[in-house]
Amino acid sequence: MRKSIIAVLAAVLVLASLCSCTVLSSTKRESEAVLTVGEHSVPYELYYYISENVKKDLPEADRQTVDGETYQILREMYAAFELAEDLGIAFDDEYIASAVDDAVSLAIEECGSKAKYKDALSENCMNDSVFRFLEKHSRTADEALAALIDSGKYPTDLDGVRSLVLSDEFVCVKQILVKSENSKSSYDDTYINAGEKKTDEEALAIAEKARDKALAGEDFDSLVNEYGESLYMFNNTDGYYVCRGMWDGVNEVIESESGYSVFLRCEKSESFIEKNASSLATDYHKAQYNLMLEKIAEELEVKPLEALESIRAEEK
Repeated sequence: MRKSIIAVLAAVLVLASLCSCTVLSSTKRESEAVLTVGEHSVPYELYYYISENVKKDLPEADRQTVDGETYQILREMYAAFELAEDLGIAFDDEYIASAVDDAVSLAIEECGSKAKYKDALSENCMNDSVFRFLEKHSRTADEALAALIDSGKYPTDLDGVRSLVLSDEFVCVKQILVKSENSKSSYDDTYINAGEKKTDEEALAIAEKARDKALAGEDFDSLVNEYGESLYMFNNTDGYYVCRGMWDGVNEVIESESGYSVFLRCEKSESFIEKNASSLATDYHKAQYNLMLEKIAEELEVKPLEALESIRAEEK
């Protein structure tokens, strides 16, 4: 799943620690459809929640950019429901509906009252209906991933996983990550050992210096410990095993939301694969799920409705 959607769903994890079968009804305006995504109608409340999170993430972005990011996130969210249906999971089945009700009840209980629950949601640019939608989305995605694993389409036994990881489906890499003050991450920064804040230019220069030293023959592991800021890579001689993206030798410096990275493709270790077969299989299943999700999302057309412009005009 893309980082943008991971960031949007992060609010759910916060509130899950805070959600009775009693529905706190949306207003007519909140529930009014303002977009369609494929055959799905998107209410204003959901559009507002996502677009406000995008604005927080991209404070300097213009409306066109915000809309573009918002629409992509919506594509991916509704694609998850369509993929679940393809895998035999009904997102409105009794189990998921009950789980959502339980999550709402727990949040209200931990907030102390419905009023405080409503306030907590409002502070996160959402209401009860949006919270329920995000809970349903999360639980449907979990069920769909489990169904994909249970389908038997991909190996789960040790021999099958070993064969898979040793194939071109996986690549083993080591990484030198250098963050700038503008870098972002979908993960908690506790895994980053960043020093003083660096501009993009300064971070890029450091990454290029590390790359030049690697090309000159210096030990890559030593360079990771000298220049890298990802704690996952410190003293990690095994590297990462990833399902997509393959590098031949030392690649050019790559810029991403997380910072500037230099990757080195490494030899795979059968002993490492055997020891970590379960987690590697899980990574592969998630990667295949995400690839399927991306394909469906690409085919979903987003169409703004007149109601969206009408609401925007009222807010000016």
